[in-house]
Amino acid sequence: MFLSNCLYTNIKSPGWYYSQSYSDVRGMEPVGKLEGSSCGTSWLWAVYTGDESYEAAVQNAVKDKADLLFDVQTDYSYKSFVFGLYFEKCTRVSGIGVKLPQRLLKKE
Repeated sequence: MFLSNCLYTNIKSPGWYYSQSYSDVRGMEPVGKLEGSSCGTSWLWAVYTGDESYEAAVQNAVKDKADLLFDVQTDYSYKSFVFGLYFEKCTRVSGIGVKLPQRLLKKE
């Protein structure tokens, strides 16, 4: 039984939940439910590529559709093959996207 998890592991775990109150986003235009994810991969315990960070997942969710997310839920998933020779970690976020009013946007 112990060795079976060394060959293949696929774990999904809940992350955390964060929410502003609706009064915090009053005056902003809701664009609907948005989801985004980001993943990172490791080979041979040495080479790691990708960005599985929370920030990258949120950026993938909002892209050009919204300025920020509220009512954010985070989930994580992990996959590992053959004693971790290949390892993948993903972060998934979902929430309600809103557009900021023009007066709050940064001017560059």
